[in-house]
Amino acid sequence: MSSPSASDHPAATVVDTWLAIFSDLERRLRREQLETWFRRVAALELDGGVLTLAVPSDFQRGWIIDNYLDVLTKACRSVVGPDAVVRIVVDPERAVLDPRPREAETAAATAAPEAAPPPAATPLRVTDLPPRADDARPASRAVRPPAPRENGWGMPEPASLGSRDGFPGLSLNTNYVFDHFVVGPCNRFAYAAAMGVAENPAKAYNPFFLHGSVGLGKTHLLQAICHEILQRRPNARILYLSSETFTNHFIAALEKGSLEEFRRRYRGVDMLLIDDVHFLANKERTQEEFFHTFNALFNEHKQIVLSSDSPPKEIPSLQERLVSRFKWGLEAEIEKPCFETRLAILNRKARTMSLSLPDDVARFLAERIVNNIRELEGAINRVVGYAALQREPMTLALVRRAMPELEADRTAVVRFEDLASVVGRRFNVKLLDLQSRRRHQSIAFPRQIAMFLARRHTKHSLEEIGAYFGGRDHTTVLYGIEKIGSLLESDPSIRETVNALSDEIARVSPRGA
Repeated sequence: MSSPSASDHPAATVVDTWLAIFSDLERRLRREQLETWFRRVAALELDGGVLTLAVPSDFQRGWIIDNYLDVLTKACRSVVGPDAVVRIVVDPERAVLDPRPREAETAAATAAPEAAPPPAATPLRVTDLPPRADDARPASRAVRPPAPRENGWGMPEPASLGSRDGFPGLSLNTNYVFDHFVVGPCNRFAYAAAMGVAENPAKAYNPFFLHGSVGLGKTHLLQAICHEILQRRPNARILYLSSETFTNHFIAALEKGSLEEFRRRYRGVDMLLIDDVHFLANKERTQEEFFHTFNALFNEHKQIVLSSDSPPKEIPSLQERLVSRFKWGLEAEIEKPCFETRLAILNRKARTMSLSLPDDVARFLAERIVNNIRELEGAINRVVGYAALQREPMTLALVRRAMPELEADRTAVVRFEDLASVVGRRFNVKLLDLQSRRRHQSIAFPRQIAMFLARRHTKHSLEEIGAYFGGRDHTTVLYGIEKIGSLLESDPSIRETVNALSDEIARVSPRGA
């Protein structure tokens, strides 16, 4: 029996094929996995047994390939045939963000029998996608799973909480969207979780508690969630503010005797996002009110998103019952960005400024500004301003003059041999074994930890790390780093071991310029 071809499969059949594959995936994956990773997937074409799917970003494509390609291929072959192949492309024009058809599209779908939406019981909806202006291919009909019909977080009479209600309207930075967030090992889990919240409010992770040091992107992710929700549902009632603003509103309500009005406003939203919730510390009465607000929203299946500089248990003077509730859902940490992530952030910032950033300048800044993304972006602004004032091109020499404090900064210089020696002593493994091709678990696991630590504590690239540890290619190094990073999130003993090794590496490493 020959494989299906494009001529055998008109657009409606491609639609039916993806509907059937998605139904098969429902039996193989959890609901939150489907909602997070497959509702933004569009089916483009089926040609010669090859099913082409479109996703809106490189990150989503990589995640699906790394984590779900096997199960996706099995589902595809159960529908298309034993030789079917899945091809995933990045095409944000076709993988539209809002799966719900607009009124005109709905009317067109009603008029065309082959594009009629599936019955209510079907978990997907058909969306017609126009071709891009620069795309000579014929328009493909794409299918994407819709937002849940009854997700427990919508309001019967949607209205925004704006200034007319005594609250300021949403003030969002237009650049703080998911597509502008640079993803790396330090923030990949937090990014994926935030996407899950935006795509499936009050179902996937509720509450969602995001923590990390200042300037690492917490506010960016919170606002990205708001942008994504509003793009899908413009009338959603979202309240995004700082804990200080919540406190000030509460105090004002006490003074005016308008607590009932305060509670009606805060507990009548679809989604509440509180930035810097650690500032609730030492505010007993405000914590009491927030506790009841949290309970009211949670019981009504409304999404709650919180950010803090510290995890819940480390916020001082925070009521135990609040700590407990903050940990009901999902807790995600954003760590300091690694060198490659810092480099990517600098290059993205330069592109947004229509600036050509020389490689040596980018590397110089990424090597010396290691703790804070805001400092990275501020450094570019400072250098650009200095170059404009001096009327000189942006060179490494100019950057050194503009930011002399970076030259004076003395940091620990971590050498491969010191790092490998520390790891070898801890696991009783010789350096020659760490650098060998042996794959026994007793050697492979310490080697992966050593590569993870090399990534964290040195400026070396993946290729350089792989070369030192037995001539491995960068994909092998990246796999080991991501594996250890995943274990850090799930295994406290591994996290404790890695942190202890990090401390010892810092002690034995010499200081240098």
